[in-house]
Amino acid sequence: MIPATPPPEVMFEVDAAWERSAELAGQDRDLHFGTDEASGRVIIEVRSRDGEVLRTIPPSRALDVIGGEDL
Repeated sequence: MIPATPPPEVMFEVDAAWERSAELAGQDRDLHFGTDEASGRVIIEVRSRDGEVLRTIPPSRALDVIGGEDL
């Protein structure tokens, strides 16, 4: 059965991800998630707030960045 609200630990992680997103925005950075059409693999781009692709990072690195590690 699916609970009516997420468990507290999930809400904590969502809040932490939101705060990290705000930190990145303050550094003029966003993470953009997409799929490579040819391979079907996940692609994560570090972009400036105006959409310029600054670099591409592997999914495992994205989890580190979302967790607070510097870009």
